[in-house]
Amino acid sequence: MVGVKMAGQAAAMPASSMKTEAGGSQNAIRKICWLASFPKSGNTWTRILLSHLVGEKPSDSELDYVQLNGSISSNRVRFDNLTGLPSSDMTDDEIDILRPATYRSIAKDSSERLYVKVHDAYHENAQGNPIFPADCSYGVIYLVRNPLDVAVSYAFHQGHQDFAKTVAQLNCADHIMAGGPRSQLRQKTFGWAGHYKSWHQQTEIPVLTIRYEDMLEDTEACVMQMAKFLQLESDDMAERVAHAVAESHFDKLREKEARIGFQERPQKAERFFRSGRAGEGREQLSSELQNEIYNVNHELMRKLGYAK
Repeated sequence: MVGVKMAGQAAAMPASSMKTEAGGSQNAIRKICWLASFPKSGNTWTRILLSHLVGEKPSDSELDYVQLNGSISSNRVRFDNLTGLPSSDMTDDEIDILRPATYRSIAKDSSERLYVKVHDAYHENAQGNPIFPADCSYGVIYLVRNPLDVAVSYAFHQGHQDFAKTVAQLNCADHIMAGGPRSQLRQKTFGWAGHYKSWHQQTEIPVLTIRYEDMLEDTEACVMQMAKFLQLESDDMAERVAHAVAESHFDKLREKEARIGFQERPQKAERFFRSGRAGEGREQLSSELQNEIYNVNHELMRKLGYAK
């Protein structure tokens, strides 16, 4: 289930038919590729894959899992540095008003493509402006995963096994991550289905959608789709993709984390690269919790091939 939705189009089309309009080369500041997903849907794995695919310089430290220009959209320190304002003294709504300008600023100041991790839904601020402006955006690589598996992975990520709690979060259109005094800026997710719809109903930024399950089944094919979307074609692309996949194998990442740690692991989580499998939701969630997810998200689940 891999496809591209160009700006202004309602339906997805095969990535192989994508035109070079993606990213709008006529606009020099369209440098940001948003790596968007609901939490625990393969975003970090994708960033590591892209690191090995596009990275021009090898890391001097084995601790550097992700070597991409860019950061995370909710980076509070970067927001404070760019605005010259202490976000701790601002409300979340006030911060959202300034966020589009910070993204334009980092795009304008960069000479290279930027890859920015996003767990926010696509939405507007109180002034009616999109948080993620199209005029500095190359495109979106959107990762989606079966919500049954997301519920299990999200619980372990938060350091507990209260699956009812994470089911409620992904079913909640008002679900919010961070914000307030926390280390990251507020991220409105809109819940699992709302997150997907928000990015796919907007018509300003081209979107490449990739299912996590397809990445597990044929990682090389999915990375090649990303390379085409990013217009990274080269004579040695097949070799580069194979290298990226080999270096980003889940077992290899899990072993590396066990040996040296991973800085993105939440304090409460036992490990970041825990399982990575598909199907855990059906194994670990009660039938009642599975039904709760399906009752709220059944339309989109069927569309994406996550049948009951």
